[in-house]
Amino acid sequence: MTKQSFHDVNVFINGIASVCKDSAIIEEKTLAHFGDEYKRIVRYILMMKFQKYSAKQFAEALVPRDYLDGLYDVERECAKRNGLTVVYGYSDDLMELDGAIRAEGNCFKGGAFHLKRDKGKWKLVDGIGKRNNITAMWYDSAAINDDGERIPWTYNTDIPFEKFNMINGGSPYCECLVFEVKDLGI
Repeated sequence: MTKQSFHDVNVFINGIASVCKDSAIIEEKTLAHFGDEYKRIVRYILMMKFQKYSAKQFAEALVPRDYLDGLYDVERECAKRNGLTVVYGYSDDLMELDGAIRAEGNCFKGGAFHLKRDKGKWKLVDGIGKRNNITAMWYDSAAINDDGERIPWTYNTDIPFEKFNMINGGSPYCECLVFEVKDLGI
């Protein structure tokens, strides 16, 4: 199924959810519209909409995925609702933060950043700070998966996190992070 399929099902579910909060009824109506071949997508979207997630549970739910997909809208909404932020690489020059904190860092061949609270919002700032540091590493020599393949994007951080992997056409692409905003040091 494509990202467009996820989007279409999510929009349909949002319409039903605006008048009904019963997930069983929402699932029944959505499957009646899209068909049983969409059952996996419908159930996944309903879980994202109605379940509470920790960083660990969310990282487990996001496996596996192609980096070009990034986060689907329903995942972004779920992360935001649960106070979670996902860190991943995009292309060869960007570090994306998505979910509760949305930002991007320019880091061609790597870079160092930190999160800083400014006027009630978290901002991604260039350079190493006292805390909340995230270092993007491009082809780090230690970045090898369990199959011995190199992972282009990896991260070091002082923020407690969980990991999941993104792929690019079936090959390793990024070792991603999920963290809880409540764990950031002020």
